[in-house]
Amino acid sequence: MRIRTCSVALMLLLVPTMALAKKEVFDSGSGCLQNMSVSGGFTTGKQFLVHTDHEGISYADAFAKTVAAIEAEGMVGVSPNEATGYIAAENPVRGGGGSTVPLRTTVRRQDGGVIRVEVRFSIKGGQLTSNKAVGEGMCKIADAASL
Repeated sequence: MRIRTCSVALMLLLVPTMALAKKEVFDSGSGCLQNMSVSGGFTTGKQFLVHTDHEGISYADAFAKTVAAIEAEGMVGVSPNEATGYIAAENPVRGGGGSTVPLRTTVRRQDGGVIRVEVRFSIKGGQLTSNKAVGEGMCKIADAASL
């Protein structure tokens, strides 16, 4: 009886610890996660948008680093067009039988020598994902130009 009581007490102590062991969302300090917007819902699908402004880097470097970050995130069908600043890619859906969802990125010159990297990601109705996990992945792409 005493062993069972100790086991139950130990389990009660471990459950909150395991519940708190969620992966922390990485924020590079760029403000990317703070400017993330999410629209839509479960039945209609969701659209995610983030952007980061970069100073002191050339457009060509920002574009190349952004393409490399998209590829590093595991996107497929990456189609960069440096002349327009547009990068189309697809994110494979887990358990989706080969289906994908779009990731669209633009790299643009702004006033004052600033380069803005804007990332858009959409999921279809009926698909679930964590807003924080999506934001973290999108911000890795948006922040890559300054790394």
